[in-house]
Amino acid sequence: MGFGGGAVVISRLPWPIKFNFGKEALGWGLIAFVSFLLFLALTFPYGRLQARVLSEIARGTGWEVQAADWSRGFPVAVEWHDVSWTKPGVASIPVSLMRVDVGVLELLMGQPALEGLVEFPGNGQVGAGQATGEVAASSWSFVGPLSMKGQFRQVNLATIIKPYVTRGQLQAEVSQEWENRGKEGIVFNGKGSWKADIKELVFERLPIGRVVLPSLAFSRITAAVTCRDAICDIVEFKGDGPDGTVTAQGRIVLQNPIHTSTLDIGVTIVAGAGWATKSAGLPIPPLSPGTPITVKLAGSVANPRVTL
Repeated sequence: MGFGGGAVVISRLPWPIKFNFGKEALGWGLIAFVSFLLFLALTFPYGRLQARVLSEIARGTGWEVQAADWSRGFPVAVEWHDVSWTKPGVASIPVSLMRVDVGVLELLMGQPALEGLVEFPGNGQVGAGQATGEVAASSWSFVGPLSMKGQFRQVNLATIIKPYVTRGQLQAEVSQEWENRGKEGIVFNGKGSWKADIKELVFERLPIGRVVLPSLAFSRITAAVTCRDAICDIVEFKGDGPDGTVTAQGRIVLQNPIHTSTLDIGVTIVAGAGWATKSAGLPIPPLSPGTPITVKLAGSVANPRVTL
């Protein structure tokens, strides 16, 4: 019934209008997020980031990193091309590409994180190896608790351990916790775990005291290390191959910078048929198959002392 003899017609709005409103809000949200990424990509201090990363590598490892050039990555990343890691008295390590990404989602949640990528050059026998990792911190000053997780995939050890390793393919997983106390330096507090698998490892002319060993070949070596604060114990180390078998036990004491960490490791090699033939010309008594040789590794990681 209506007023003035007319009829009043009331109808509801159709449902699709509400549904379109939901899609419109989602669209505006995506536009806002993309705009934020563009703003962040255009205003982020890339130069400061790339300089900070290279200086931290040098301070923490003792290696100097030199790159042909660097460029920005999207959304927030820095890339270095044709990189060389150098250190006096040590053969340089070539790197095809280094990349560091700032975790955008972690940035929005106030939990800083950096993701890294290193690609090594390949050769005729082994393809390009790759190392990836992530460092998480409690603040952008990177002061306070820190944690790192990393992986090595198909890394050719002949490119990074010279001149004594001529062959070897590495697969590894690493996790480690520590604390940055600012001016007081880094303290290794927390847990750590290192696991490695090396295939087709060949040493060439390895010096032990005044003796230079002939080539040693192992088909496979597996290792596992667990850390509690600065003390890392070898819980597994074994390998075998045509020249015999190898086992190891001992510990590593982590220090800052990491290349000053100290070793106290005993390595036992049980001679195989291949080693018995190779050792005939050495200035030591000939070793028959099954005879063990014990080698001691001590001193710093950068300059270990190897003794029989």
